[in-house]
Amino acid sequence: MTESSASNYYMPYYSGPVTDQNGNPTVGFTRYQLALFNRTGKEPGTDAAYNVQQTELALSTANKAEADAQSALSAASAAQGTASSALAQATQAETDAQQALSAANQAELDAQSALKAAEDVLIMTLLTSSAQVAKTAQSLDDAALMAAQSQIWPSLLLQSSQA
Repeated sequence: MTESSASNYYMPYYSGPVTDQNGNPTVGFTRYQLALFNRTGKEPGTDAAYNVQQTELALSTANKAEADAQSALSAASAAQGTASSALAQATQAETDAQQALSAANQAELDAQSALKAAEDVLIMTLLTSSAQVAKTAQSLDDAALMAAQSQIWPSLLLQSSQA
């Protein structure tokens, strides 16, 4: 029995005759007694079948809500596991990035040190080369002075020194 609303068992107080001339209950009194018998509770009365149906519907809805809550709890638990895994990966990535930054900083320091060493070697090479050029120039000046004094042309002096 599927009802969408409670049955109306309202019956006003019966004030007519209770029996007819033969002593049988009157139709009005019989209806009044049936209404009292069918209803429970206060004056408007209640429909027990409707109440059972509504209780079963509420119970079914509560069971479905509980199943949905269990599914949501399971999904939330899975999401929390995924979030924890992502957090662990992000933490590891941060650690790796910090190590990479440290290695890059060390590489930069090593490169700066190597650049300074190369600069020092270049300066020493330039100074040595400049000293040799100056020494060669001094020798040429001395050769030119000797040539002028002995009247030997520098080109001849160079040829004799290269031989």
